[in-house]
Amino acid sequence: MSGSPASDTQKGQPGLFQAALFGMCPHCGERTLFAAPSMVADGCRVCGGELASLERWGRLAGILTILLTAVIIGAAIALDEAVRPPIWIHLLLWVPITIGGVLMALRLLKTAGVYRSYLLANESDS
Repeated sequence: MSGSPASDTQKGQPGLFQAALFGMCPHCGERTLFAAPSMVADGCRVCGGELASLERWGRLAGILTILLTAVIIGAAIALDEAVRPPIWIHLLLWVPITIGGVLMALRLLKTAGVYRSYLLANESDS
């Protein structure tokens, strides 16, 4: 007995973190989801699947960026109050954390949006 269409579609799909980290296409699983670090490609170079039309959470990305940046600023202020490190320590610590954190959060959000849209589209086609 076969499972539901949604469970059949989800079989063999990578986890969200893995798909975001490697930019895996929801159609074929190749590493073609992103054209830039956090910009969804128009289409997959391998299977030709449409990707840009699946991205729906653009406004939420701005809100996520603001919230994450506020948390990072709060952590930087707390560290400064607790330890009072020199400014170069702050730069060495917080610049990479901010850039890496925002890029990874955006990749996770956009991957989740694309995969959700892909699953919903395939579910309605069935």
